[in-house]
Amino acid sequence: MTAKRWICIFLSVTLILFIVTGIVVAYMDPFFHYHKPGDSFFYTLDNARSQNDGILKHFDYDAIISGSSITENFRTSEFDALFDVSSVKVSSSGASFKEIDSYIRTAIISGHSLKAVVRCLDMNFFFDDKDRLREDMGEYPTYLYDKNPFNDIKYLYNRDVLIRCMYMIKLKLIDKKTGITSFDDYGNWSAEFEGRYGARYILSGHEQFEKPVESHTLTQEEKKNVIENITQNVIETAKANPETQFYIYISPYSAIWWGEQLQEGNLDRNLEAEKCVIELLLECDNINLYSFNTHYDLTTDMDNYRDKLHYGEWINSDILRYMKNGEGRLTKDNYLDYLNEEKMYYETFDYNSLF
Repeated sequence: MTAKRWICIFLSVTLILFIVTGIVVAYMDPFFHYHKPGDSFFYTLDNARSQNDGILKHFDYDAIISGSSITENFRTSEFDALFDVSSVKVSSSGASFKEIDSYIRTAIISGHSLKAVVRCLDMNFFFDDKDRLREDMGEYPTYLYDKNPFNDIKYLYNRDVLIRCMYMIKLKLIDKKTGITSFDDYGNWSAEFEGRYGARYILSGHEQFEKPVESHTLTQEEKKNVIENITQNVIETAKANPETQFYIYISPYSAIWWGEQLQEGNLDRNLEAEKCVIELLLECDNINLYSFNTHYDLTTDMDNYRDKLHYGEWINSDILRYMKNGEGRLTKDNYLDYLNEEKMYYETFDYNSLF
């Protein structure tokens, strides 16, 4: 056989394998880039950055739970039962306000009529630039988000995607397993920290709290950032979709976080930013705004937390019930009283009693 013929055979086989591989990945589609999951394989939900976009575009739902890792422990089954919706959870660890807003916009642009959106606003992110993205988790898989078919090669011939497909085939052939991870379990990390909640873990190595040397207030530049961030990434989408009810709550961080803000002289700065955020959001009729920072049985009980920010899944369940019952809701009539109570409490609380 001539060398020329060997080359032709080699190139033909390579081309066939190339085409077949692409077809297999597109058919199995573990990141839902082309379609929602079928019934032939088991789809593991474990990669928010790669899977949330496809979930939003191709799944059937009329409500969303979204936010940073603080929202990953929500159970869509509880949300559905309480609010009479059919929801998906598309949370992402450390996601900025812009990233979360993009999820909501994707759902709407893809043709879903949303009855309700549950969303948390992390107080740590109030001061962000309006266009900030989380850059510390590697390159964004933007080839999954756009409509450019040519860069799909990064998906169809991605080593990690191919390994995932092989694992799905193994589950099908050997374990006879099909279906999909439930949205109750998707991203849920609460059980991973069982036995590691509480002050003994959070405050291990932490110094005693001291009184602040000076107190900082909100600068004009910081206030500008807050206004731009909330306006672009929360309010504009809410106003553009008046038929959707947005259930938004401010993250209930633990008393340890509040103690650190006081010690560093940033308590007044954070409270002024919160006031600004609240006043902006209360101007939207379809935003139902909540805060549980004055639920002191929550924020001062360290057994609810795995660190100073993250609470266990039982708190997520409580939050859904609170919102359904209107508990902790902020209005134009009560928000100033709420802010005054919050300020007085966290200015005078004995943080060293947490040790």
